[in-house]
Amino acid sequence: MTNASRLRRANLLAWLAIAVAAALFIVESRGGIGAPSSEKLAAHASVSAQQAIMGSLVNGATAPAFETAFAQQLSTMRGQVEALTSIDEPGSELATAALLVRLGARERALELLAGLQNRIDAGDVTADEAFLETLDAVTELVDATAQPGARGISDEACADVIKALGTTGKTLVAQAKGDQEALDRLAAAGAVLLMVLVLAVLIGGVLALGGIAALVVFLVMAALGKTKGIGATDELWSHVYAEMFAVWMFAYLGLARAPRMLFEIWEGYGNEGPGMDVRLALSVAAAIAAVALALWWGTRRGLSLRCIMTAVGLRRFVAMDIVWGVVCWSMGIALLIVGVMLAVVLSNIFGDGQMRASHPIQQMVEDSGATGLFLTYVLACVCAPIGEELFFRGALYRNLRQSFGRWGAVGSVVIAIAVSSVLFAAIHPQGLIFIPVLASLAVAFCIMREWRGTINAPIVAHAINNAVVLTLNVLMLRG
Repeated sequence: MTNASRLRRANLLAWLAIAVAAALFIVESRGGIGAPSSEKLAAHASVSAQQAIMGSLVNGATAPAFETAFAQQLSTMRGQVEALTSIDEPGSELATAALLVRLGARERALELLAGLQNRIDAGDVTADEAFLETLDAVTELVDATAQPGARGISDEACADVIKALGTTGKTLVAQAKGDQEALDRLAAAGAVLLMVLVLAVLIGGVLALGGIAALVVFLVMAALGKTKGIGATDELWSHVYAEMFAVWMFAYLGLARAPRMLFEIWEGYGNEGPGMDVRLALSVAAAIAAVALALWWGTRRGLSLRCIMTAVGLRRFVAMDIVWGVVCWSMGIALLIVGVMLAVVLSNIFGDGQMRASHPIQQMVEDSGATGLFLTYVLACVCAPIGEELFFRGALYRNLRQSFGRWGAVGSVVIAIAVSSVLFAAIHPQGLIFIPVLASLAVAFCIMREWRGTINAPIVAHAINNAVVLTLNVLMLRG
């Protein structure tokens, strides 16, 4: 067997490992292999991130400062609220009912709750005593909103609803009690969120215009051969970068999943599992350890750490990396518009219900204390940008560029961007519909990697993007 044949075989084996790791990532990010659809569904009293966000927006739209401006939007929100109810998630009706009451659709809210009760009575849904008590409490509160404050409602029932539904439950309790002061506070918090979102949209629009200009400049420079590309290294080592990528994926998947499996076994015996802070600390440790293991593998395969850093495009950070990071992010915002349009097209094909996507980090935001929130920022704004850029725009991108080098500079760049960006989006947990959205950001990171020859700016852009998104989620979910 010739040396070239051995290298091709090594590269193929590395890509088979990547395919397996990606498949496992996708299954894991979608919640694992589900139970048979014929199995009876269990009801859980909870509020999804989308419902919590919608509740904050509805509260903000009812504030005196926005009530007139958003009157038309409020009249159309009912359909959007009901669309957040999933028949496969019995219990989601509770939060929907609370939101419908806030929108003045009390009778429809009672219909939803009655429908859920009928499914339970018919045996289509299983519900324990705790859930039935919460359902009764929500139904009582919704019914009481017909004459706010006229009916005595136990503090225990109110506390139960607030525990289950958070801010959405607080809104329902305030309406049932006729507590205008509490409603005003909730509306004021929602109004602040609306102002932040409006400001974010305006800033995003300006950045998108700048991003379009930057994309044009890149295309011109690329046509003139003025971009830096991935730099020259020995192609004999190309397969090692694919191997490093596979090791990173397997390592993170295993290190992140193993503690959860142990906790599930522990809790299965009736024991209380660790809190969110501990789980987040373990996630941070898993992210760091996965990067270390992948880099170690590269050194075990014969590369020096300095050579690896050069090949993946990691340089010493300088102040201008921040500027280029902002430029990279602005390109991502411009491309995000295209991604959103593609997502809408996919939603029309597969149904609007597919647009209900969430990320586990939203649950972390809701359930975390101060320490947990800090760890969430570390995970999202430090660990994820560094790890994902090192291996997606670093190792994987280099392997793809070199593997398809015979297709020419343009061909190899297009393939490397397309494959690495789609794979990046696919392993994230938002679902099929949102692959174009995440991939559009990844394309911008790849373009900057090609433009500047390093991953420094993509790391900065990735961190900025995650920080902005996470902060907006904190405002929307925690108020």
